[in-house]
Amino acid sequence: MIGILGLGHIGEIHLKNWIEIVGKREILFYEPNIARSNEIESKYAVSAVDSYDQLIQHCDAIDIVTPTNTHFELARKALLASKHIFVEKPICETTEELRELMAIQEEKSLIVQVGFIERYNPAYKALFYKVQTPKFFEVHRLAPFTVRGSEVSVIMDLMIHDIDIIVSFVDSPVRSISANGVAVISKTPDIANARIEFENGVVANLTASRISMKKMRKMRIFSENMYSTIDFLDKKAELYEIKGQGSNEGIEFLNSEGEKKRLVNYVAPFNNENAMKMQLSDFLTTISGYEPVNKKYTSDYMRSLEIALSVQKIFLHNLLA
Repeated sequence: MIGILGLGHIGEIHLKNWIEIVGKREILFYEPNIARSNEIESKYAVSAVDSYDQLIQHCDAIDIVTPTNTHFELARKALLASKHIFVEKPICETTEELRELMAIQEEKSLIVQVGFIERYNPAYKALFYKVQTPKFFEVHRLAPFTVRGSEVSVIMDLMIHDIDIIVSFVDSPVRSISANGVAVISKTPDIANARIEFENGVVANLTASRISMKKMRKMRIFSENMYSTIDFLDKKAELYEIKGQGSNEGIEFLNSEGEKKRLVNYVAPFNNENAMKMQLSDFLTTISGYEPVNKKYTSDYMRSLEIALSVQKIFLHNLLA
């Protein structure tokens, strides 16, 4: 039995996908807003319970879709009750909280999956194994302002998605971080830029804004002899690679040294897969024991959150200076 906690905008999207995955009879939910709870129960013909304790009692796994500042306590309670959890990002607000959750997870041999949905974006999946030794990332994630999510900074709301994707490509400690930005509408950063340098020489330049006139979710990846782009919004991916002699692919040209090279362009076939459904299905498969837990993916939660928190700390220091 899957238990959903929180039936706001994102929670309702989770519910729709869970209905497709397991069916209505395998779902319970708890929404503290009585009017909203009645609305969801009537609209989808799924059963509500009267408290979070009841949800934990009757379910094998809990899907936590509540405001960020509630994630830690709710996740901790479910884990202590020996329940697997799926929780929207960020899983908590400090690295100390995350370490505590991971310790409980390990002690009780439970599954914790964080909702980094861009890892399931078909554009990212199409290029992940094709990108070789990335050297530089240029990232823009822009969105118009909405009240939803504004209780946290734009770093924890938007930029953390791209930090996590970069972490998936770059297996190296961080050497240095510089960050700056502005709190325009809310009391937390609404637009921010960060430069992250890794010990292996990789550099990432990220910009995130939630006060833009239009949406943009683009990542450009520069490697030796390779340039890649991922459009997370339109689910498109493209790669340009320079190959030497011996290849018959692409267009032949002479480089500045007069050497013959070939420019090969790869455009990933458009794939409109439902990333949300895929990540929830993956969670179900894992807790059902059909596939082992990806240990690197689990450890990446810590790295992604630590880097995001470091960016936020530097920004706040600059803001108060």
